[in-house]
Amino acid sequence: MLSIGCLKENNNNDFRVSLTPETTRKFIKKNINVFLQEDCGLKSGFYNSDYEKVGGKILKSSKSVIESSDILLSISPLDIEFEKIPKNIKSKIFIGNFNFKNNIPDKRFTFLALEKIPRIARAQSMDILSSQASIAGYQSSLLAANHLNKYFPMLITAAGTISPAKVLVVGAGVAGLQAIATCNRLGAKVTGFDVRESTKEQVESVGGKFLELDLKYDDSDKQGYAKEQSSEKQKKQNELLSDTIQNSDCVITTAAIPGKKAPLIVTKKNVESMNPGSVIIDLAGESGGNCEIGNYGEITNYSGIIIDKPENITNLVSEHASLVFSRNIESYLNLIIGDNKINLDPSDEIIKYTNLNLEVKN
Repeated sequence: MLSIGCLKENNNNDFRVSLTPETTRKFIKKNINVFLQEDCGLKSGFYNSDYEKVGGKILKSSKSVIESSDILLSISPLDIEFEKIPKNIKSKIFIGNFNFKNNIPDKRFTFLALEKIPRIARAQSMDILSSQASIAGYQSSLLAANHLNKYFPMLITAAGTISPAKVLVVGAGVAGLQAIATCNRLGAKVTGFDVRESTKEQVESVGGKFLELDLKYDDSDKQGYAKEQSSEKQKKQNELLSDTIQNSDCVITTAAIPGKKAPLIVTKKNVESMNPGSVIIDLAGESGGNCEIGNYGEITNYSGIIIDKPENITNLVSEHASLVFSRNIESYLNLIIGDNKINLDPSDEIIKYTNLNLEVKN
């Protein structure tokens, strides 16, 4: 009988788990064994007993889970200490987010990188980047509202009318659009910007005003992601954004290029032009950051300007972050498992993109 194993994350700063009791139940119903490392879901609000109630089997150590399972699930498989896995253990499949690193951690095993899911219709339900980015965009709006020393919405009070906060969201991908939608629901006056002109309609559909700049180019690749810009284009973009940044109460930056350094959006000069009390939330901190000032995982007060580059922002809603990640994995496993057997068909576009072993061979 086929077995799936869920490992507890080695990174203590990541509260998510790759398999929830909900998806565990579904695999058990398909006659697939599910082994889970003890307390793997505790930080997301899932007790060992929650898994056991639906048929999951709790094992004490990661070694026991690895030995017992054909497929191993983890949010971040690169954190696994592969050198400690006994040499006699072979032919396992590890699935998770490899952060666009193409190296094979251990040649004994097969590695399937879910961040490389192609942007095609039948792969949407497997897209971990989109599901986690949506959570990041939502939470970034709450962080901005919490840091700002003003109301977000317009209020009419006995003391007079209070104007709404002005928010600029840079990057209209999944995170940016969710940030725009959430800030709009909180009552702020929201402007969205992206180098891809095709996102204008999307920005407006979630309640934002699209900032149109005279850039005369549309930097998107074949899959619709923003492309890396030349230094000349970045400089031109920054010049045109400067006035809007200066006049914003909050700037939320979500601009990222998969597998590459994040583009610089907010320079030191831009920060110094903002009013004291203004807030910058930089969601691209892990890949270098969109803001020139501040460090990943830290909150910086720069002359009264709050710059927050949150680490593991999904921790703030780890239960739902785990829930959607687990559903993404379930959809992917439904693709590669049939009749209780694993089939990694290299002709399938999704498998071809995600199988790191195939990529290394090519």
